[in-house]
Amino acid sequence: MGNGSERPDASEGVRSTTMQAAILGMLVVNVPLLLVSFGMGYASRFDWMSVSVSAHLKVGLLAAFLTVLTQTTTMFYFMGTGSAIKSEVRERGLNPEFLARARAFKGSFFYLLTLGILLIMAAAMIGGGAHADLLWSGGEGGRTFYQILHEVLAILSLLVNMIAFALTPFYIRKNNRLLDDVGSTRAAAQE
Repeated sequence: MGNGSERPDASEGVRSTTMQAAILGMLVVNVPLLLVSFGMGYASRFDWMSVSVSAHLKVGLLAAFLTVLTQTTTMFYFMGTGSAIKSEVRERGLNPEFLARARAFKGSFFYLLTLGILLIMAAAMIGGGAHADLLWSGGEGGRTFYQILHEVLAILSLLVNMIAFALTPFYIRKNNRLLDDVGSTRAAAQE
């Protein structure tokens, strides 16, 4: 932190371990929930373990909600730290390379997070349609278009979100290194 009455610099405090812990905690809850929801979908389809479609629907909606919450919280955390780095570069006249580094890894990660959000939302919405479509099933053992589309979206959503979840700790570490590098310029300037 800044000395005495000095105003703290923009990047001080943004490396919030509380926020990082919250994101990682949401991941710990979200990963099994997403996997259980996915498994329940197949269990209800193939009539394994007496899992009902309504149980899958409830767990799936909860998993979709938590996935969107986790991904958006992660995005906002990185936006906040990026804004702090931008402020530091402007206020202290630091090397713009810090901004380029932040944009490089955050930009590529944000595409993955956004795609994960869009896929899980689509899977959940089409899943509701597939559930309603069960009333007009495609015949004996037949599957409707919505059921097939929901399954494809669920598979894609699971893959993309699991990749994003696996990469989140890596990008948090990378972000911390960048914040440390920005902070080290302050220590060097005070010497």
